[in-house]
Order: sequence, then structure tokens, then C-alpha cells
Amino acid sequence: MTPQETQLAQMTQTEKTETPPEAQTLAAIDIGTNSIRLLIGQLTPDGRIDILEKAYRTVRLGQDSFRKGRLERTTMQAAVSILREFKRMLELYKVKHVWTVATSALREARNADVFCDRVLMATGLTVDIIDGPQEGRLTVTAVRAALNDKPPSLGKHTLICEVGGGGTILTVLNRGSIEASHNLGLGSIRLQEILGTGEQSSEPTSELIQNEVNATLASLEGLIALKSIRNLFIIGSDARFAAARAGRQLPNHKFSAISRKAFDKFVDTIRTLSIEQLMVQFSMGYNDAETLAPALMIYQTLLHETGAAKVVVASITMRDGLLLELARRSQKQEDPGFGREVIQSALSIAEKYKVNLLHAQRVADCAVRLFDELTREHGLGPRHRVLLEAAALLHEAGTFVASRAYHKHTYYLVANSEIYGLNHHEVQIVAHVARYHRRSAPKPSHLEYMSLPQESRIVVNKLAAILQLAKALDISDVRQADQLKLRLEPDAMTIFVPGLANISLRKRSLEMRSDMFENVFGIRLDFEGT
Repeated sequence: MTPQETQLAQMTQTEKTETPPEAQTLAAIDIGTNSIRLLIGQLTPDGRIDILEKAYRTVRLGQDSFRKGRLERTTMQAAVSILREFKRMLELYKVKHVWTVATSALREARNADVFCDRVLMATGLTVDIIDGPQEGRLTVTAVRAALNDKPPSLGKHTLICEVGGGGTILTVLNRGSIEASHNLGLGSIRLQEILGTGEQSSEPTSELIQNEVNATLASLEGLIALKSIRNLFIIGSDARFAAARAGRQLPNHKFSAISRKAFDKFVDTIRTLSIEQLMVQFSMGYNDAETLAPALMIYQTLLHETGAAKVVVASITMRDGLLLELARRSQKQEDPGFGREVIQSALSIAEKYKVNLLHAQRVADCAVRLFDELTREHGLGPRHRVLLEAAALLHEAGTFVASRAYHKHTYYLVANSEIYGLNHHEVQIVAHVARYHRRSAPKPSHLEYMSLPQESRIVVNKLAAILQLAKALDISDVRQADQLKLRLEPDAMTIFVPGLANISLRKRSLEMRSDMFENVFGIRLDFEGT
């Protein structure tokens, strides 16, 4: 046994002696652009997470992915070797629950599936490749936990920004509730790989990077009202480096503040130094020196685009959010703000595409009312209810492109949107449900639908059938979901609709739009007036 393993074994024995049997050990592994990091924590009976171990190892996944579009064999070997080492540490700590995630470098590698399979075969770890909105949600979860009702406050208009090696995640909050999330292709490593500035002198490098940052942030116009932002929180090792040298510690020890003037002065000094000069002046390694100037320049530009008087630096990471989420999962709990934030994000997208929100909200209210009444028949859970509501709010987004065949445009727009709190697969389900809100049901000739796993196709069919019926009821002048009354029988359901006469055209219209529902659920529908 190596000295390190001996020490860890001793620590483990100590933990076994001192820790009550109810405590659980959790771990988060973050496979990033420039390194792989491990965080091990202990979930105590009172809900706290005590950190037991932190570790990181450098491996340049992003250099391969951003430059070549794939991971080289030697890079994979190095990463797998690191993960084998981390797996031994997990075993020494007797970790019960582990979540291994990968971000932008793996998202963009053509051979990401090969890498994930090699990791699984070598270590038994399943790699979850998460997208930008998930990264943002996990970071916000960690920030909220660190605040714990202690200053500084998230305030009315807040922007939380994390610059990583492969991208920049922006999350907009209003009074603590998430309004939107955006993933920008601005990363400290990506910028240098794209611009080829790694070996150039500092001044030309700084100018090239600044031009790229300005151009990318210009694309946010109309998406984020940056001038209304009054609170700017920044996350990451580069931000913490700046806070340690130019900031002041806040009473809540997990946060520091840097005034706009002090931040400008510090960043303007950093951007004039080459990587070698940074290494010498600040006694830092090459990898840290390489990312420092690009990351701080992104933060500085954002600061000047907002109305914030300072930046607040949070000494937390996405891995803290991973542990918190993992703790909830281990206790079979759902994030209490999940549904609210998904719907808020869907509403923001609906506004962007000029959706008639009054109509969309009525359809959504009716859809979730039907979902709740049919719980026994569809067998789906609370998370599916949120997907249905989001699809209902977005079902007419395609009219922004054209009114003809707009349901197909709706699918494209939603499938390529970032809905905060949903992973890529869940967004695809929302897109398909919204697409099938009218006309024909899914067909084997619909390639995007057929590419979904069978379980997801079943979910799409059930939710789309409910959405079609909700849409038909709204068209038939049902203005409030609570106006509906339903009577369920073993093979039939009667819906009592206000003001509906048995011989009316409205009843005939409802019957014509009931085919998909009846076929999916095997329930005969009847409509009666009240």
C-alpha cells in the first residue's frame, strides 16, 4: 500500500470511529476542460455536508476537443488513469453515492461515447455528460446553500456567471428565482485554442481575446437586459484568485467583494503580463496562468455591461451543487424550486417567440388538470407533469417562423432551446410533445421521434394526447381549467363542459380531436354540457 493509501485508510478508520452510522458518504467527480476534480463529503443526519476530501489532476481534454473535435488516445488513457486513482479513493472512503459528470470538452468530442465506455469498463463509473443549463442550475443551488439567508443577498436583478475552460454559463435571477440561463462559447481555454494565442506576447493576445469577448456578448442583446443587473456574482478559481488579491472578505466567509475600480485595476495589470510572467510573479503553475487573463477579461467586460457597482466572488464550485443534488437524490427528494424554474424558463422562451401567453397558459392549466385527474391511467410522475406544462406553454412557438405547419417549426425551436433545469433528453421530450399537439399522432416515418428510446416515446404519446385534448377544450371556449368536471369509469371518461349542448358543433369538434387520446389510453371520451 502506498503512503497516500495508508494515510487515507487511517483517515477512513477515524471517520468510522467518529461518525454515527446514519451518516452517508457522497462524492462528485467533475471531468472538465483542463482537469478532473473529486469532492467527497459526508451527509450528516441534520442535513449538513461535511467535506472530507478534495483532489484534482490535470488533463487537457479541452485542448483535444476544441482543436480536433475528438479526444486523442493518449489523452483518454491519462483521464482513465486519473479516474482509476479516484475510484480507489472512493473505495477507501466507502462512498455510497457518486455522481460523475462531464462538461463542454466531452459534449463536443465526437468520440465521447467511446471515452465514457472506456471509463465504465475500467472503473465502473457511469459518466453523465451534462449541458450548460444543468451546470448553471447546480452552481445556483450551491450559491443559495452558501448564502443560507445570510448577506450578501441575491437581490432583485442578479447575474451569476461562471467562466470555465470551455464556456461561460450565465444565469439570470429575479428576487432569487431563476429567469433564464445562457451558455456562451466563451471559455478561457477555448478562446486560446480558437484564436491560437497561447504562445503570443501579452498585448496582441489581450486585444484578440477582448474583440472575441465583445462580439460574443453582443449576441446577448435582447436576451438579457444586462443594464438592469445590479448584482453580479462570479464563480471559479480565476475569480477566487482575483478576490484574494484585490477584494475584501464579507461577513459570510464564503463570499468576497471587489469594487469596480479595484477589479479594473487588477485585471488591467494581469492582461499586460505574459503567461511566463504570471507564473513568476504569482508563483503559479502554467495551467492556472494560462486561463487567468481570458477569464478575468470576460468577467470585467460583463461587469461593465451591467449596472453592478462591484463583483461578488463566491468560494463555491459546481461540485458543491453536485453533492447537494446527490444528497437530495439519496433521500428521494426533489429540488423544491425545480418545477417553478422550468416553467419560468419556458415562459421566457415563449415570450421570445411572441407566443399568445393568455391562450398558452389556459391550455397549460387545462393540461395539468387533466394530468392530475388521470394519474392512475398514465402512471407518470411529477417531473413529467412539469414537462407537459412546459410543452403546453410552448406549443405555438413555431408561429414565430410561419403559420403553415407551425407545429414542425415548434419542434425545431424548442428542441434547440435551453430550458433551465432540464437536461437535453428532457428538452427533446418537451419538443416532441409540443410538436404533436395537433394533427396526426407520431408515425414510424418521423425520424426524430423514432430515435427516442421506447420508454420516452411512450411518455411523448401520453403527454401529447393530453395536450391535444387540452388544446381542443380551449378551442371549445373552456376558459378556466376549474370549470371542467370529469367522471372516470373503467373504460370511459365523461368531461362536463360549461355551456355545451349535446347537438352543438362544439361537441362535434371535441369528438373529432379525441382520437389520439382514445387510442393512447384506451378510454372512450364523451362530452356533456353543464
